[in-house]
Amino acid sequence: MKFYYFIVFLSFFFSSKSQDQYDFAVYDSGRLSAVKKDLNAGSISGCAQKAYYMLQGRANELLEIDDPTVMDKTIDPPSGDKHDYLSISRYWWPDPHKEDGLPWIRKDGVTNPETQTDAVDRNRLGLMTEGVKYLSLAYYFMEDEQYARKAISMLNTWFLAEDTKMNPHLEYAQSVPGNPKGRRSGILDGRLIALVIPDAIVILRDSPYWTDSFENGMQEWLTEYLNWLTESDLGQEGAQQVNNHGSWYRLHVASIARFVGKKSVAENMIYQARESLEEQLDEKGRQIHEIERTRSFFYSCFNLKPLLMLATIGDQLGVDLWQYETPNGKSLKLALAYLTPVIDGKEWPHPSISENKLVHLIPVLHRFNLNSGEYAQTLDKALNQLVELNLPATEMHDLYEQCLLSGLPMKE
Repeated sequence: MKFYYFIVFLSFFFSSKSQDQYDFAVYDSGRLSAVKKDLNAGSISGCAQKAYYMLQGRANELLEIDDPTVMDKTIDPPSGDKHDYLSISRYWWPDPHKEDGLPWIRKDGVTNPETQTDAVDRNRLGLMTEGVKYLSLAYYFMEDEQYARKAISMLNTWFLAEDTKMNPHLEYAQSVPGNPKGRRSGILDGRLIALVIPDAIVILRDSPYWTDSFENGMQEWLTEYLNWLTESDLGQEGAQQVNNHGSWYRLHVASIARFVGKKSVAENMIYQARESLEEQLDEKGRQIHEIERTRSFFYSCFNLKPLLMLATIGDQLGVDLWQYETPNGKSLKLALAYLTPVIDGKEWPHPSISENKLVHLIPVLHRFNLNSGEYAQTLDKALNQLVELNLPATEMHDLYEQCLLSGLPMKE
């Protein structure tokens, strides 16, 4: 419930429309400014006030933790260099028919808990990006330099400091024990960097602790990382993926390219996303690569998320993706239309392992509604159904995390 109020608060300023003082990719500068003015005037609503205190509380907790670093993993990457990011693909398990279990085998949709431990870097990457996000937001609203200083410290530790920095590549992300080859799917891990770091830096530039050295260092790191994404063998393989990995890759590249001033690269990702709809969708709007998965509804929504964020960036660059239709009539709206009948009780006709479909659909539906306003009644109906389900706190937490950046207007 506490996290609920935090999201209500954030929902006031995350959307896809306005640009004001700050050059954000994901955050809405106009709404950030309006909420801050209401806070200063003491006129913020009850739910938002509670959420403000939750933001402050989480930021204060983050002040006390050690900065995450790739150097803390206990498994060395194949290179032997601990500065190289390492994670293990979540759906892979030891082969029970082999004494050493190698190479591991895939069980789609079934997470191996051994892949999610602190022996590798994935959790620390999540903690770092969460920390930078909440600390920078706390700094924006409270103008307390301790939050900026800690956020900058986290950035410095993860990206810049010689003894703790991550090398700017993902050659060993989502690796599989027993398989020495790098995996293009590992690029998905880096989406957290693209979603959080550029906008956080935009806020942190207001702090006197943000120096030219940090600015130049982050510009250099992100530029090298972008070069790896677009020029390395794994990166070029990632660019060819036709499922959700391809969509996240394009968002990944577009966000960072926009930040480091490579506008043409970012624009190209929007055009590629438009072209990808022809291969990703069929004539009914089914996402043909996602409905084959054991968690088909989740992955259908998971694929739409980066496409909608790309549409938001496209707005900033003057390239429309929201209304775009392929020559065969395939579009983002068509993809959404195939998903929404579950709100009216229609059975989902594809594989679905332990999924609450509203949990995954509502954030996607809300982002569509932010763009056009035409889905307000459908969204309200879905939200009312979700409340009636009285889901466990863990499921609601996951929902709030998913819709954090799209500003789902949860009701008190």
